[in-house]
Amino acid sequence: MAAVAVVTDSTSEFDPAMQARFGVDVVPLFVNFGETRYRDTIDLTRDAFYDKLRDDAVLPTTSQPTSAMFEDVFGAHVAAGRAVVCLTIMSLLSGTINAATAAAQQFPGAPIHVVDSATVSGGLALQTMHAADLARDGADTEAILAALAHDRQWERGYATLPDLSHAVRTGRISRAQAFLGSLVKIVPVLRIDGGRIEEEARVRTFARAQETMVAAASRDANAAPGARVCVIHTRAPELAATLAVRLQERIVTDVRSFDVFEAGPVIGTHAGPGAVGIFVLPA
Repeated sequence: MAAVAVVTDSTSEFDPAMQARFGVDVVPLFVNFGETRYRDTIDLTRDAFYDKLRDDAVLPTTSQPTSAMFEDVFGAHVAAGRAVVCLTIMSLLSGTINAATAAAQQFPGAPIHVVDSATVSGGLALQTMHAADLARDGADTEAILAALAHDRQWERGYATLPDLSHAVRTGRISRAQAFLGSLVKIVPVLRIDGGRIEEEARVRTFARAQETMVAAASRDANAAPGARVCVIHTRAPELAATLAVRLQERIVTDVRSFDVFEAGPVIGTHAGPGAVGIFVLPA
């Protein structure tokens, strides 16, 4: 067992197999359908969520974990004498970091470090993988935190949604923005970096949006040999697989890892089905 435990939240998209592979603890956010609250990927699997999203008249919402959920995880590691590095979804999108920070304060003097990843989904997954690899190799907390500071500075993510209605419903964009986009047939390509979500480009078709992402992500990867790369999707496995092939054809340098993830219920609530994204984490 590593001397430093790595903890993250469920927007990292770590499924049980990945949790076991990397030795990471995952604290779930909540997805709410009406008065029924589900723990992300625990009480509500990806398959069940996307079925409900398609069929249920009740539109889902999401909420952060409780501090007690983080306390339970932190407490076990503190009792075992391990330091903790906890990576959370970017604070712009969720108050999850507040729950983790409140939990850490229940263990005065314990070496618990809560880190805003400044990203989400696949971006959070790549940082968590990096931290877990370092911990397994015997790195101390100072080395892991320094590596994560570098990650937050240089990691880039790109995403596009074929349908803006879910983002409107959950308040991530305004109805006016969505109406304008549909009126002039504009598809946004979003860039996620440094804790911000900004427009990378505005294009006319979803196909062009995908090409814009592939061009940007391959440029980032080619500039940083040994990068970690992942493609993320919301119930669009064939599209993600095609995107991955196109991206691999354009990356001419070696990469540390290349993964394809399906986003779970929390990200799927806000993006809706059919969205895709690419994250690149330089070495």
